[in-house]
Amino acid sequence: MKNLTLALAFSLSFVGMSTAYASQPTERNSGKAEARSLYQVLQLSETQFVKLRGLERERLQELNVVHNIAPADRLESLVAEISARYENAVLQHLNPAQQKLYTAYQATSKRH
Repeated sequence: MKNLTLALAFSLSFVGMSTAYASQPTERNSGKAEARSLYQVLQLSETQFVKLRGLERERLQELNVVHNIAPADRLESLVAEISARYENAVLQHLNPAQQKLYTAYQATSKRH
């Protein structure tokens, strides 16, 4: 009975954490929606999707580190540097037609 109670409490805590996390409108959730939209526009192959998803994770980790440790006066330049490296890496994994679509997508998303 004790094990059942602990297992129930443990599983409910995970459900509660995931529900609370999912209900918060965060940059991460909006970023995922934007990435999903981009992937659909580019019509990526499975290999490209996996590689770009990995690049996106790396970018988010770098941004997180920069936001936590960088001084405010350097933050903007470091974020721009990370974004430029990410865009260059993405372009290397795309074919020429996808590169054109990506550049157009980036231009329209920067305007909004």
